[in-house]
Amino acid sequence: MVKVLIAGTFDVIHPGHLNLIQQARALGDSLVIVLARDINVFKTKGFQPYYAESQRLAHLRSLLNDKWPNVTIVLGGAADPYKIIRTEKPEIVALGYDQQAFVGGLSDLKLNSSLNFKIERLEPFHEDVCKGKNIKKALLDASAGFLLVDKDVDWTSHDVVAKLRSITGLRQIGHAGTLDPFATGLLICALGQATKMIDLFHLLPKEYAAEIRLGVESDTYDRTGKIFKSKFPISHKIQIPHDQIKKILALFIGKQQQLPPMYSAKKVAGKKLYQLARLGKVVERKASEIMIYDLSLKDDYHQSPIINLQVKCSAGTYIRTLAHDLGQSLGTGALVEELKRTAIGDFKVEQAVGLDRLHHDNYRQFCLPPATALASINSAYLESLTTAYSRPLL
Repeated sequence: MVKVLIAGTFDVIHPGHLNLIQQARALGDSLVIVLARDINVFKTKGFQPYYAESQRLAHLRSLLNDKWPNVTIVLGGAADPYKIIRTEKPEIVALGYDQQAFVGGLSDLKLNSSLNFKIERLEPFHEDVCKGKNIKKALLDASAGFLLVDKDVDWTSHDVVAKLRSITGLRQIGHAGTLDPFATGLLICALGQATKMIDLFHLLPKEYAAEIRLGVESDTYDRTGKIFKSKFPISHKIQIPHDQIKKILALFIGKQQQLPPMYSAKKVAGKKLYQLARLGKVVERKASEIMIYDLSLKDDYHQSPIINLQVKCSAGTYIRTLAHDLGQSLGTGALVEELKRTAIGDFKVEQAVGLDRLHHDNYRQFCLPPATALASINSAYLESLTTAYSRPLL
């Protein structure tokens, strides 16, 4: 049995911490997580943690104890931070990418004792996104919060932000994940310093309800584009057995490379692809790695040209491209007729509010505090680490 030990402050826990813990956990059979004492944090960093050690211990235990077996969470020694290593006698001590300063002390400990542990360096995980200091700014900002908006058709994501600025009187507003104008559903908007947490939502799976029309293709891969290929009349029944469609859908589940459509906001040589597409240009694009966690067909398919899909995927997945590729695999061609985002992690469209219900005097009652949102982000990210496709994209 290989015992692994990882130590840290773990203050304001976020997906970056959870990813490091997962990396450490994968190195052995059991894991000991050591939380730094408040007094030692002050000695090494010059400031007190946002949460006291008892709170940090409770937060981590509440997140992990029911999810991962063979994980023990303890407080480190106040007078001797290395005492816990002598007590636990791990085979591996895992260090985060920012813990280089501890290598010397650990090496001295090995030289001056009978301990024989290996030091393993863990890979950084979106350190530009998972910044505790940015999250703390959001927690301390009274104006910060998240609005779950149920976006209506024909609104751009920027339109929604502009409307919220008018309603709230705040300038600092952003959104987590663009929705095309023809798409509807969940758009998470951040107010104030909560905008510094927006990128955390990109680490979470997204869910969509997609209405796909078979037998027709467009330049945008959806109904808003120019139709350039139509195999069947709209009323034509597609003679593809239900089971065959399900088998082909199964081929799309898992990690894969996906080419962004020309009509997208991806940039090539500083130009957005849709700007080039409107000029009639088609340029070489680089495929991105995505994950399709689940892709299922609703049971109401009756060989009509419309099929309804439920999709659970990683951020950065283009449902329009998925529909196009599905049409190619079926030999019919396809485009997205309707698209609704139903969830981002644990945040559901049923929790969202329409813009028509919001005004200056009531928008606060619909806001999620940053701490509440962070707890849901952590829970959803942790769940994605423990699913069949256990590692979200790095």
